[in-house]
Amino acid sequence: MKVAAIIPAHNEAERVARVLETVVATPGIDQVILVDDGSRDNTAAVAESVAGVHVARIAVNRGKGGAMLHGATLAADADVLLFLDADLIGLKVAHVASLIEPVVSGKADMALGKFTGGRGATDLAQYLVPFITGQRAIRRPLFQCIPDLDRVGFGIEMAITLHVKAAHRPVATVLMQGVTHPMKEEKLGFVRGARARAKMYAEMGAFTVGYFCSGKARHAKRVTAAIPLENPPAETEPDLAVQAGHRQ
Repeated sequence: MKVAAIIPAHNEAERVARVLETVVATPGIDQVILVDDGSRDNTAAVAESVAGVHVARIAVNRGKGGAMLHGATLAADADVLLFLDADLIGLKVAHVASLIEPVVSGKADMALGKFTGGRGATDLAQYLVPFITGQRAIRRPLFQCIPDLDRVGFGIEMAITLHVKAAHRPVATVLMQGVTHPMKEEKLGFVRGARARAKMYAEMGAFTVGYFCSGKARHAKRVTAAIPLENPPAETEPDLAVQAGHRQ
């Protein structure tokens, strides 16, 4: 399977180079796309300095969902889409390889990356709400059939996870040992960061309520029915756990 890595970024010039260098160095990644989502710093210039990275610039900030969709459009011939945050700390080639393996091998239609052993604050957040992780690999046809991704705001991760789970597609959990990222309060300052966090959780909550009330959950399996499983499970979808490239 051809794998395209898509990294949406907004004002991440200080952190994005190391993430891109790690992804480029990972075997099995065929294309690396950095989507600069209306950054006001030199994120795009930093990304362009990393060999093997295609940089797509969006003049006006569309939000994470819009940037992810734009990247998926550019990766038109990819079978698997790998999404990673641009501000990851401690990311290694083994983490990236472990995240794509369950999907490329056909064990799962989506793999979710879960921080562990990085720092207490981010580990706790991932433990409480692992389904909102920005680190995931997903089969491109499955991603494409998820409705309204460009209009869900901070609910983008929730939208993807709920759709795939509601469709009863196999999902893997990949433990990313030692990986973390800066908190919003650290990047924006306490007050702005707290407001951004409150907005994020409010939009996630609003999306979740709207998703089930609108009936989208009931129709998820129907709209994904045309996408055959690579390796159909015998009974129910597996919840695989992978760490440092090895199944636990």
